[in-house]
Amino acid sequence: MRIFNFILGVLGVLLVIGAFSSFFALFLLGGIATGSVTFAFGLPILLIVLGAAMAYFGFYYKELSNNGNSKLITIVKWGIVSAIALLISDFIITKLVIVNNFWAILLTAAVVSIVIQAVRSHDNEFSFKMRWFIFYFLVYATVIWVMGEYFLPKIAFQTGIFSSIVIGFTIAGIIVIIQKIGLRSHTVPWVSIVLVLILVVANLGYLQDIIPIDLPTKPQNASAMSEDKQVCPTPKLQNIWVSSEADFNSNSIMLTLNSLVDTSVWRIEHNFGSCYKGKYRDQNPSWYYCDDMIISRWATGSSGTINYRWYTAVTAEWRPERVGSNTLYVFDGFSCENGKKVTVDKETTAYYVYVSRDGTEIKVEY
Repeated sequence: MRIFNFILGVLGVLLVIGAFSSFFALFLLGGIATGSVTFAFGLPILLIVLGAAMAYFGFYYKELSNNGNSKLITIVKWGIVSAIALLISDFIITKLVIVNNFWAILLTAAVVSIVIQAVRSHDNEFSFKMRWFIFYFLVYATVIWVMGEYFLPKIAFQTGIFSSIVIGFTIAGIIVIIQKIGLRSHTVPWVSIVLVLILVVANLGYLQDIIPIDLPTKPQNASAMSEDKQVCPTPKLQNIWVSSEADFNSNSIMLTLNSLVDTSVWRIEHNFGSCYKGKYRDQNPSWYYCDDMIISRWATGSSGTINYRWYTAVTAEWRPERVGSNTLYVFDGFSCENGKKVTVDKETTAYYVYVSRDGTEIKVEY
């Protein structure tokens, strides 16, 4: 028996024993403490099945001695390629400040599809077929959504690299399974339609941010629901004004601005600094600006689990209006910059850093 087969079989047996011994504890913690009965039963069962499969292929399945190494190499190859593609997509999403989860899934799946197809193009026997490209794109999107929605939030230790490796090797395993099934070309469009329906229905909440959709179950007053998806806070009131420029130097203006932020959604990490007349690029020299506020909020999935925390710097803008012989300054709203998605890891301390327009560095610990 090859050493690889033996190691695979032993690891499979250990995985089955470990999952079975923790089954009752996982049920108590996952089912009673968190209310997630599906997770309490699903995870140990999945681990037991995976361990049993590893033991079977390691000790009994003779064909593994001939094809095992090639299958392993295939999984490792596409796992590494997929993980690299996921890291590239994460970089692009962060730089483009894409906070809509559905857009992020589609862009990530597109990058993974392109990178994998680029690697496959080096194979002389490879021939590009659009229906298969679309099919695999939908498969990758579904895997990314399922992992991000149901599995990764359950793992305490999470980083961008760790998540990319987990999802990447999951995609690699799915690729090998699809190749093993031998899916026929005329079946692909029907499977693709099913995958499209799953993705659309599962992400209806995010689709409403892109395309207005009237759902019969949607509450009439959904302002609180929409606020927790905004990249910049929506002021509670708009009809706010000050009577003179001297008011911008008082503490009352700062208290007024703080009261406009919905603190049930946003947490104020750093208060507004001083107010000034426009003097920087893209500012109006006759307007007043109050900046340097830092706020943050949680971004959660449809199941209510935390995806990341959103940090951003806020500027309050005031436009002048002539009222008789006097000039009043009317609040024109908030603008935001330097938005950043942050994965908050247990026992890990990091900082959101914002450099204000006057060069002052503001650090917020998370």
